[in-house]
Amino acid sequence: MVTPEPKAERRKQILEAAKLVFADAGYHGASINAIIERAQIARGTFYLYFESKSAVFDSILDQALADLRSRIRRISVDEASAHPQLQLREQVYKTLDYIVRDRPLAILLLSAGHTPDAEAAERLDQFYAEVRDLLRRAFETGIEIGLLRQCHPELCAAAMLGMIRGVIELLVRQGSAANVDEVVSEVLMVALRGVLK
Repeated sequence: MVTPEPKAERRKQILEAAKLVFADAGYHGASINAIIERAQIARGTFYLYFESKSAVFDSILDQALADLRSRIRRISVDEASAHPQLQLREQVYKTLDYIVRDRPLAILLLSAGHTPDAEAAERLDQFYAEVRDLLRRAFETGIEIGLLRQCHPELCAAAMLGMIRGVIELLVRQGSAANVDEVVSEVLMVALRGVLK
């Protein structure tokens, strides 16, 4: 006798299928039927977990934000901790690696501003506002502990997010061969030191 999959696994299966469908068809072109087919489940099973296409889309973004938050933590400047720049590098690496390895998620996140569906565009805008806020708080903390110079945290957060989105687009859409470790080194060099000699 086959035991039923645990609920968490079934939910994850639906979310993974939905990510693929959204990445392939965009939010507007995606349908519950396509998600059901990709997940190889019955329509009723889908509705046990999600009430609509927008609910599954929101869940994907909520999970991505939770995963990003788990990779970002306060930099420690005590003597027992690694050098602050090494801690920062590790966090940037984990964040970029997470997004680049999940190509469907990356494509979905890059669709912000390119979807004709107002509800999906608004939800993606909220996602990026939350990410910008995480970055802003990181800049404020960096200034507070003396790791960063005085700067405008909100503007710097927006600039950093724009640079990271551009890098993700290069890696995911254009299939750049650069590995994440090399990319992180370059991103941090530009972000921390600029491009002037």
